[in-house]
Amino acid sequence: MLRSTFRRLGLGVVAAATAASAALLAPAAHAAGTYNLLVLPDQGETAIYNFINSATKSIDVTMYELRDTTVTTALVNKKKAGLAVRVILDGKQTGVNGAAYSALQAGGVSVIYSSSAFTYTHQKTITVDAATSWISTGNLDTTYYSTSRDYSVFDTDAVDVAAVEQVFNADFSGTSITPGDGDHLVWSPTDSQTHLLALINGATKTLDVQQEEFGDTALINAIVAAAQRGVAVRCVLENTGGSYNSQISQVQAAGAQVTQYTSQTGYYIHAKAIVADYGTSAAKVFAGSENFSDNSLNHNRELGLILTDSGVLTGIENAFTADFTKGASSGVTVTNPGNQSGTLGSAASLQIQATDTAGGTLSYTAGGLPAGLSINTSTGLISGTPTATGTSSVTVTATDSTGPSGTASFSWTIGGTSSCGTANLLGDPGFENGTNAAPWNVSSGVINNSASEPARTGSWDAWLGGTASSTATLAQTVALPSGCTTYTFSFYMHIDTAETSTTTAYDTLKVQVLNSAGTVLGTLYTYSNKNANTGYSQHNLSLASYAGQTVTLKLTAANDYEYPTSFVVDDTSVKAS
Repeated sequence: MLRSTFRRLGLGVVAAATAASAALLAPAAHAAGTYNLLVLPDQGETAIYNFINSATKSIDVTMYELRDTTVTTALVNKKKAGLAVRVILDGKQTGVNGAAYSALQAGGVSVIYSSSAFTYTHQKTITVDAATSWISTGNLDTTYYSTSRDYSVFDTDAVDVAAVEQVFNADFSGTSITPGDGDHLVWSPTDSQTHLLALINGATKTLDVQQEEFGDTALINAIVAAAQRGVAVRCVLENTGGSYNSQISQVQAAGAQVTQYTSQTGYYIHAKAIVADYGTSAAKVFAGSENFSDNSLNHNRELGLILTDSGVLTGIENAFTADFTKGASSGVTVTNPGNQSGTLGSAASLQIQATDTAGGTLSYTAGGLPAGLSINTSTGLISGTPTATGTSSVTVTATDSTGPSGTASFSWTIGGTSSCGTANLLGDPGFENGTNAAPWNVSSGVINNSASEPARTGSWDAWLGGTASSTATLAQTVALPSGCTTYTFSFYMHIDTAETSTTTAYDTLKVQVLNSAGTVLGTLYTYSNKNANTGYSQHNLSLASYAGQTVTLKLTAANDYEYPTSFVVDDTSVKAS
């Protein structure tokens, strides 16, 4: 459940992943039958658009994120044609949903923001003519269509649809309700955890789990127990920033196989699905909006379903296997972004970046390092004070804990008696490495190429904030030489905000200097919603107090619970002259 900029696009990897699974999938269609599966991104969104346009009486939509003008236009057109059209959008995603909300409202559609009774309304459902409900793991957001793995089911089971409509009517009117499960439904915050635990605990042969979030203790323990009792467990997970490393290690220790994708690959596991005992008479499949998280299971409005339908089972199992195989067969790619170099007489900081699609934890080694330098085996940061001039050939190896390794050789010139001058000491100052973010250390999704917050130059920028109740960081370590006259951290920034106050700093961006232990040495400046501006403006902050030190420059954006502010940074530099 991530804001719209959290998933960035790397189409080469997506093409490879979708090609691997496309041959295994039936053609997309909303066809006759009680349940019909749509596998995304392989089969595209046409069936969803056709479904909306098939309505003759009514359309009810509950959506966490709606940012698809084809959908909003179709809903407005149906309203103008005399149909009853109602829409519930998540009330905490106004930055994403605002344009759709305004367009629907202007078109006469009955649209509301969701009740604060739920932490998030994360459900993704469309019901047409009170006869068919489309229940999805994915949002209606074009930002993610080409790169996100998602599943959705067209459900014509009359009991299911009636239960979906009953809950929609209550949520739309702000009335409390205990949802009915129909024949196959799984609701949050009432009974989703109970149903998912029963599904996992009932597996006797195989268990395949595909999840964006992987943190709920009860469900993780159930997967561990399944593996320990001899069930063949496979997991395909999205794990940006190592958020679930301990849970992944726990299930791997029990014998589960894990394929892990990260946002750096461009292909994003947004699906929430479980297949138990595929190929047996007891086979069952879950698909829905529920992540393995406390919010998703116990505090959000969510909807999924558990089926024995062979078409849905086979379609999800085939796509899962393609994702598992693709991820498991990938290795580790090692790069030195920006071809950074160290300088004699000052501390050197050379950040190695390894892109890993195998799923484990990376460790680093380096051979041929110049005297005085060493590599951090956990982060890949080469640092120290070189003791000799010259050019050194260094071989760096990054090894994934599940087995794959990547090796690359680099030549760094260590020399020069003075490093004062016009050179930019920052690597990738304009973020043009994209989601391969090193040498920047960033929160997931901060590196951005969205048209809604365009770069000042090039294609990429750093977008911090933008959603309520959020924190985002951007940092890079830099070695400042001694003996220079001026030391300046410069960057261009655009700030836009939904806050209406011009006197109170509700949302802030702190620019701080940290030492190698992570201790804050000083705050250079604090920006806020009060500094909102049109277009980019340049900011220059002095680093003179830190001359001769290796420091980390860290930008931290903090948004309060409503009316978010975006801090968009581009074209950075650190210069000592």
